[in-house]
Amino acid sequence: MATNVTEKDKALQEVIDWCVQLEIEGLKRANTLLSQHEMAAYGVVEGQINAYDKVADHCRSMLGSGSMPSEVPNQSEDTE
Repeated sequence: MATNVTEKDKALQEVIDWCVQLEIEGLKRANTLLSQHEMAAYGVVEGQINAYDKVADHCRSMLGSGSMPSEVPNQSEDTE
């Protein structure tokens, strides 16, 4: 399990890369099926491609988000 933002982002990027690769393979398969007029199988592959795209988009939306504070005030300035 990812223990910090960097590890989480690495894991998310791995999933994104995997989904993109499967999308590319699916598009090639879809083109072949379309040229062979295999519409039922084409529809299934198109559904898979869309699912991989949605997963990749969701992972992209989570990149960089985390519970680490963006800025911590300098407390030494308040003690003067």
